[in-house]
Amino acid sequence: MSDLEGKLKELREEYAKTKHNKATNKHLGILRRKIANIKKDMVKKKGGRGTGFAVKKSGDATAVLVGFPNAGKSSLLTVITNAESRIAAYAFTTLEVIPGTMTYQGAQIQILDVPGLIEGASEGKGSGAKVASVIRVADLLLIMLDVNKPEGLYKLLDELYGLDIRINKTRPNILIEQKATGGLEIEKINHKTPSKKEIAEVLNQYGIYNGKVIFHQDADIEDVMELMDPSMVYVKAIIILNKIDSVDSSYAQGIKRELENSTGVKVIPISASQKTNIEELKPKIFGELELMRIYLKPKDGEVDFEKPLIMKKGATVYDVAKELHSKAAKNLRYAYISGKSAKFTNQRLGREHVLLDGDCITLIYDKS
Repeated sequence: MSDLEGKLKELREEYAKTKHNKATNKHLGILRRKIANIKKDMVKKKGGRGTGFAVKKSGDATAVLVGFPNAGKSSLLTVITNAESRIAAYAFTTLEVIPGTMTYQGAQIQILDVPGLIEGASEGKGSGAKVASVIRVADLLLIMLDVNKPEGLYKLLDELYGLDIRINKTRPNILIEQKATGGLEIEKINHKTPSKKEIAEVLNQYGIYNGKVIFHQDADIEDVMELMDPSMVYVKAIIILNKIDSVDSSYAQGIKRELENSTGVKVIPISASQKTNIEELKPKIFGELELMRIYLKPKDGEVDFEKPLIMKKGATVYDVAKELHSKAAKNLRYAYISGKSAKFTNQRLGREHVLLDGDCITLIYDKS
């Protein structure tokens, strides 16, 4: 057994002995990061992770279905999209990326079904690296979980973490200014942070001994460790608890509460085979993608309520103009807006005004 394998075994044993709950999340996070780093070193020694799937993004946003084999991903894809996924009653059905399109509230949402992950995916087994390449371009991760195997969630999250995929978190807002001399200086105005010793131990591993570390948020040592890994990606996620038709409803609700409490991730119970709660799932996907509908009204015409322009929340009047015609947007003067973001009907507002879902907008350009 190599040194790396021995250290990995020790960390895994410690991780396995630790229960998953809010009190242990910090400790588990540090262990995950250490395990992920060792796995990465082991994969590099074996010659890398290989190439990924070639996937072309389409529609207004992209969501990726991920889970262990036989969790029901292909069945769900068939139910919520126009795709005809090849389904069989055994594991490893999906051997390639299968795309579909879910239409909701005028939005065209691309749903991608990828091969099921297996334990050891982050160590180079199965299609882990290829699946990770698809997840990296996703706007939302749909984690499929069999209600009869809820413990599989933690194994799945560990594999994703080992593939440098972090769910429902943003990149730590920590700035590191490296210097030639002077030691380490920590600036943490009104923020909770690790000790200077802990920070130094992490940075020293990357050859950083002098510099300034500025915390713009509360952080723990796991955040600092993640910051030093440029390959880490951050993706929003929801958990889809499938096959609830096979268990008692009170049991399914108990599993839902337990998983939400331990992970902080929203759980949606469904049955893909029986189409249970599918119509409740669609708005959850739409909402998590933070999409909104903007209705266009020509200056001398009627509002087109049939074909809304789908934009990301936070979009401005100028963003809409740019989406419609990037070159013409520079001549935008202002807009007349009716809806949630306006104080009254046809309020005249400027280019930087932030729009809200359901707003009607008339764009006014310079005549030149």
